[in-house]
Amino acid sequence: MLRTLATTAVLAGIVPVAALGPLAPAPARPVPARSTLARSASAFPMAARHHFGQPGNASGYAVIVATGRRRAWVFGGTNPGGQSAPVAELWNGKLAVPSALPARLSGFISDASAPSADDIWAASEYGRYVLHWDGKRWHVAKRWRGGLITGLTAIDARDVWVFGTTATGFGVMGTWHFNGQSWTAVRGLGHSIYRASAISRRDIWAISAGRQTDSLLRFNGRSWRLLRTHALKNMRPRDILALSDRDVWVVGNLAGRSDSDRLLLAHWNGRTWTTIESQMEAWAGRLARGPRGGVLITATPVAADAGLILQASPSGRLSGTGIRFGAGSGVSDVVLVDGGRSLWATGGLLTRLGGDAAIWVSHVAAGAARPDYDD
Repeated sequence: MLRTLATTAVLAGIVPVAALGPLAPAPARPVPARSTLARSASAFPMAARHHFGQPGNASGYAVIVATGRRRAWVFGGTNPGGQSAPVAELWNGKLAVPSALPARLSGFISDASAPSADDIWAASEYGRYVLHWDGKRWHVAKRWRGGLITGLTAIDARDVWVFGTTATGFGVMGTWHFNGQSWTAVRGLGHSIYRASAISRRDIWAISAGRQTDSLLRFNGRSWRLLRTHALKNMRPRDILALSDRDVWVVGNLAGRSDSDRLLLAHWNGRTWTTIESQMEAWAGRLARGPRGGVLITATPVAADAGLILQASPSGRLSGTGIRFGAGSGVSDVVLVDGGRSLWATGGLLTRLGGDAAIWVSHVAAGAARPDYDD
């Protein structure tokens, strides 16, 4: 699935997906083919470009989380997957200010969650640690000896979930919960989770990393229960976003067929699941809240060395147009800011020696950066 760990795939924020097994949905409806996706990124200009460490390093941003109207944390680092170092910066739409991290950390920061401006959590998949910003400084909240961290969901400073998987050569991880005082390993169904999204502390939706091949998990504040759904049939899920109990999204790639790189999207409207099987061959990235009640999806086209942002409407319709970034670019994450008037995207650019971290900004989310719907 990944071409080169230190180049395009990593700069695009695509982290190796653990073996989740063939996952799940019902009849899929096609959307327009790849030829309709060529909307230019000229309306989504690059706002910042940074390089970290030695000239040959592959630098990139993996995740962005907004903590104010025009304030966000961007995370990433150098050489993800290999000898690496983390980076955290505070971005205001024009300037990225580096933030000092604890000494002697390795590992690219791959995920983050921000309950408030003074309560930020960040995790390193390969570094196997979680960091916490308390409003004044960063400190290491916990380290693990084995496994890979695949997801992080923080509801507040006393309710934090960390999800991990077992991978050959990396040991065992599992799910852990922090209650403000101590960390506890989660047993039962909740032990095997890839990634999750919380509506509240009593309503969390998650992608199962267990043996159930067509299921999600849902937490009710006391325990995890299995949600059987054909909406994930033959999908390798990459990300989940729960906006409400009547608005849940899952994105991934088709599994079990020769065209297994095809992008898939599933949507729960409170009554039924809808599955959208696109004709697009693109590696699924992350989901984010989008303008006009929809969602944004980052992706990397298989046949093109470029990043892509797509949008789905509130009804679950995947648009046939998207924002395509230039050759050699990879978009890892995107966030809606400034009351829905701007989009900030993070990722990286290939260079002759390695790669640079990049931030793109669109100040007209309701115009050029918004795909047209044809519902």
